[in-house]
Parts: sequence; C-alpha cells; structure tokens
Amino acid sequence: MAVCAATCLPTHLWAFLQLMVLSMLTDMLDGIAARKLNQCSRFGEMLDIVADNACRTLAWLALFVVSGEKMSHLDAALCVIIPTMEWVTMMATQIAAFDNGKHWKNNNGNAPWLVKEIFRGGFWNPIGALTIAGIFGLPLAKLARLTGSIGPTFAPVLDWLIVLLYIGRAIGARAEIWVIASFLDKVLDGDRTPPQGFTHKTQ
Repeated sequence: MAVCAATCLPTHLWAFLQLMVLSMLTDMLDGIAARKLNQCSRFGEMLDIVADNACRTLAWLALFVVSGEKMSHLDAALCVIIPTMEWVTMMATQIAAFDNGKHWKNNNGNAPWLVKEIFRGGFWNPIGALTIAGIFGLPLAKLARLTGSIGPTFAPVLDWLIVLLYIGRAIGARAEIWVIASFLDKVLDGDRTPPQGFTHKTQ
C-alpha cells in the first residue's frame, strides 16, 4: 500500500496522505491479529519492522520533495537524520534480539526509566502511545500542514497536534539514542576483550 501511495507523489498529495494513514492502520491491525492468533514468526517480525521503516522513510522523503524551497534547515536535517536513526536502531535491535533470543521490545532491562516506560505493555501506555504517534505521524502531519490538505478551519488544531507529535518524536529519539549507544558499547566492549585463548605477549 505504501508503494501505491508513492505513485501519488507529487501531484496527488491528499491521496498519498490517505493511503499512508491506511497503510499504517492496517499494519497495526495486522500485528494485533498475529499476536491474538499466535501467528508470530521471526521472519514476519523482521518483515513487519522493515515495512514500517520503509513506510516512515517514504513519508519523510515525501515531505522533503514536496517542501522544496519552503523547507527550513531544521526540517531538511530531520528528513535525513530521523530515517537514518530509525534504520540504525532497527539494525541494532535485531542483532541484539538474535544474539540473546529475546524479542526486541524486551531488551531494555538496564534502560533508563523513560525508555522502559515507552516499551511498557508493548507501547500500550500514554508515553508509549505518544512516542508511536510522533514516530509515525509527525512527517504526515507536517506534510498535511504544508500543503493545506487539512483546510484553514482545522489548521490551528493541526498546529497543536504537530507540537505534540514533536514531543513524541523527541521521546522516541531518546530511546533510539539509548539503543544505538548500548549497541555500540557492546561492539566496542567485544573489541576490547581478547578472544578466548588469546595470550598477549609483552616484550
């Protein structure tokens, strides 16, 4: 569905937004159904995460393309930094999950309180919900505001919503930074630890 949405760019922005929202909603329902029916698998989990990331990257790319000269330096930086952080975070969580056999949402035992709160109950809590809303919704909300797709009547409401989504996205960035930093720490720790059976000789 995200691929279909991409074909709407850049001329049919309202159709693009509708298809992207529908794609995200169906993805959420698909995950809920898979867990309820006990139809989860490692491959399906990986495919779901890749699809999520691709969908969000497409949303940020659309914002970058459509904005053109109207885009601020901050938004231009976000369009590059956020998708990059999301893909690196995905790589780190999946490598950690394969290493210890735990689901990536449960690999936060030594995380700060805020990060644990995000993941509590599989994101089904106020902070987790705000974080997910910011991660998925911020680029689409900004795109709707930029193009005037929402209409002048609801523009002030959308402006306040964007502020909330920024807060959610900032919380998500905090979790991503912790995941990436923890992953790099383990990698560097492995480099600092000599391989088993290795003897360091001194002159």
